[in-house]
Amino acid sequence: MTDRMPEMTARISTKEKLAYGFGCFGQNCAYYFISNFILFFYTDIFGILPAAAGTLLLITKIWDGINDPIMGVFVDRTRSRWGKFRPWLLFTPIIFVPISVLCFSAPDLTMTGKLIWAYTTFILFDMTYTASDVPFWAMSSAITADTTERNSVVVYPRFIATIAVALATIGTLPLIQFFQKLAGGSEARADKGFQYTALFYGIITIICFAITFFFVRERVVVSANAKRASTRDIVRTFTRNKPLLLLILSGMFVNAASGAKLSTLIYYAKYNLGNENYNTLVAALNIPFILLGIAFTPKVARRIGKKNTYILFSAIFAIGSLGFFFSGWNNLIVAMIWSCISSIGMASPLVMQTSMLADTIEYAELKTGKRSEGIIFSSQTFMVKLASAFTSWFIGITLAVTGYVAPPSNHVGYFQQTDSALMGIHSLIALFPFIACSLAIVPMLFYPLSEKRHGEILKQLKISSIVDTQESP
Repeated sequence: MTDRMPEMTARISTKEKLAYGFGCFGQNCAYYFISNFILFFYTDIFGILPAAAGTLLLITKIWDGINDPIMGVFVDRTRSRWGKFRPWLLFTPIIFVPISVLCFSAPDLTMTGKLIWAYTTFILFDMTYTASDVPFWAMSSAITADTTERNSVVVYPRFIATIAVALATIGTLPLIQFFQKLAGGSEARADKGFQYTALFYGIITIICFAITFFFVRERVVVSANAKRASTRDIVRTFTRNKPLLLLILSGMFVNAASGAKLSTLIYYAKYNLGNENYNTLVAALNIPFILLGIAFTPKVARRIGKKNTYILFSAIFAIGSLGFFFSGWNNLIVAMIWSCISSIGMASPLVMQTSMLADTIEYAELKTGKRSEGIIFSSQTFMVKLASAFTSWFIGITLAVTGYVAPPSNHVGYFQQTDSALMGIHSLIALFPFIACSLAIVPMLFYPLSEKRHGEILKQLKISSIVDTQESP
């Protein structure tokens, strides 16, 4: 066994960081597409009843969240000449692409047949997405073991992912319309534009993951003699890892806050602001401030530490959201100023979350004797999906309770909602994120894993020779 701690903690080049970050570009475009258009596709193109479609998404997301740690076990048991994580990035997108196209296909079936088709394709999509997402983020723990350098590495995919979502926000609907016209317009089947858009994003995903595969190295490599993870290790990994449990709990609230703000924006623009085209305008105004927060995250973390950075930006998100709530929706300028302030803090906790998750891997390794990157990083997709399922359900319940009424299918122009419904929408986009972010700060006050403590753990692992830092081919 070769001991090469300096190599394991060496400074990572900008080229390699970009290659790692670029890997999530296509994947995030594809995920945004299916997350934001699949419900509309089910109800308006495939002809599934709205209640049935909403229940479908809730059930499949909960199941997929439970399935994530199991996928993490498969990742942790991977051994290949390419490393532990890179093979997943090369092969899973090839399966991912045709399944995403099938998700946006509308075969002529009975209602029961449509539901079976939708459940099957959506579950398969989520499983194949997880099979690429878990190893991609877990690989950040193998690129370097240095906790400060990890901050810098993780910023790149988070920054590029935000750009991907921004471009998808602006360009997805025009893409669908372009491909539908290319397929024959109204003469072609209504699902063609969606299918070709899914194929387009899928091909980009394959290319982006290939770039990561060829230009990113795994430096922290588990020894061939190390114990491999099993399904029984799932419970053990979580129950004996206090920092991880606190991160998951806090991450649930942060992801719920972000999800509520993004998911409610189309309603807010259409009804509170009176024009659904404001959806693109508001998103365009907020995106630069999200990127600004991400860009400053590593610098702030170097000064005050990861934990304090996480708390600081969560507080900015919370305070901005509270100001947004009290500004109302009649003064657009004031509301947007507060919304942009909240956006500065919206993505930074997610950057810190990924870097801090990587640190908990060594903590768990010291406690259990096993290095379980896949299991631990599966908790990231687990909390995102569970938060998404809860947030979607809560939005639906809030809209119903406050008196929201969907306009008739043949309605043209502005549709007036009641004051109660407008306040419900405003509360979802502003007050809910404030409450969720405030709750997210509480677990972090008890987070015990500082940079100093992580450095001590690395030294202990080096002495005990648990980690073999030979360079992967």
